[in-house]
Amino acid sequence: MKKKFLAILLVFVLFLSACGNKASDNSKDSKKDENKKEDVVTIHMLVPGYDQGYLKEQFTDAIGRFEKENPNIKVEVISAGWEELNSKVVQLYQAKKAPDIMLLGSRSLRQFSENGILEDMTSMMTDEQKADYIENVLDTGKVSGKQFGIPMALSSRGLFYRSDLIKEAPKNWEELLNVAKENTKGNMKGFAIPTDLTSGTDEILNFIYQNGGKIVDENGNFVINSKENVETLEFFKKLAAYVPDPVSTTRNDQSKMFVNNDLAMYISGGWEKETMDKGKDKTPYKVAMLPEGKQKGVTIVTDSYTMSSISEHKKEAFEFIKFMGKLENQKIITAAYGWFPILHKEAEDPKYADDFNKPMRDIMEFGTPEPQVPNWDDFNKSFTIAVQKAMTGQLSPQEALDNCQKELAK
Repeated sequence: MKKKFLAILLVFVLFLSACGNKASDNSKDSKKDENKKEDVVTIHMLVPGYDQGYLKEQFTDAIGRFEKENPNIKVEVISAGWEELNSKVVQLYQAKKAPDIMLLGSRSLRQFSENGILEDMTSMMTDEQKADYIENVLDTGKVSGKQFGIPMALSSRGLFYRSDLIKEAPKNWEELLNVAKENTKGNMKGFAIPTDLTSGTDEILNFIYQNGGKIVDENGNFVINSKENVETLEFFKKLAAYVPDPVSTTRNDQSKMFVNNDLAMYISGGWEKETMDKGKDKTPYKVAMLPEGKQKGVTIVTDSYTMSSISEHKKEAFEFIKFMGKLENQKIITAAYGWFPILHKEAEDPKYADDFNKPMRDIMEFGTPEPQVPNWDDFNKSFTIAVQKAMTGQLSPQEALDNCQKELAK
């Protein structure tokens, strides 16, 4: 009886031991799972207009593929409105919540780098990676020689005109004025000069550069009221009778007005193709190189991937930026809005030599990037208001630009 009791006791002890070992193993497995979860890093990327669909399809697809290749990195997108973008970047930085990656206009890189918001990515880029990019495009992401932005979008401009009404596109300012005058009839205006805060400045800058003007000098100081810039606004005053109201007209209105038979010419970029093609049976069009002033010129506009200086995941953030810069991924971004090549291999696509793209491609040889100013929002508002006041006769071009210069040079 005693032996039987000892045997039962031994079996019970062994059972408890086995359960203990199993519990220990389960505990180890649980810790392994927790460690795996801890190893996953989540990076955040700020994309303007994302909630309204801007690059949403393209980034959703790219993020899915990136996360599959990099299971230890997750990417979450934060959206911001276009007009609030720069102020939101400052607010998030001051609250120490700046996203790891931010999509910004390259025009704002000076402002944010001088404020310490952006990380200098010069040392992160290998020579091989740099060689993939078209050099003068990559340079638009630099401030004082340092790479604070890596371009992700490049746009140029062309002159869209009614090919049934205008047999030959105007080649210079004088011809532009004459053709605009000839085609201002009834409800139709001959040309358009939008001055909206969202996009108007880029279109105005085309003319500033064509007249040999600039916004800031080599030292970064404002020279807005220069002789050349005053002359540009004086030319705008001549055009004023042949354009729709510059204050209420936005860049996005132009193609709609064109296909509605309300506009004979306007300046814009490759993103207009879909709208223009839909209406081409009733309003046929062609694209030409921008008319020249004292010289050929166009505003070169780029948006860039930037990195927060206070990011705790800079290595992972740069991995995503590098992934997006691969040819197969960059081509998808470039195609989204009819943009132009960022990478050398993209430029080999024959579509950039067709009748639609060639004028916009060829003018880039004479292009000037958007000015790097201390604060883009302040400049943009003051400058567009000055142009509006000059065009509507509230102030002379000289007075309008003198006020703008005084306001911004404080």
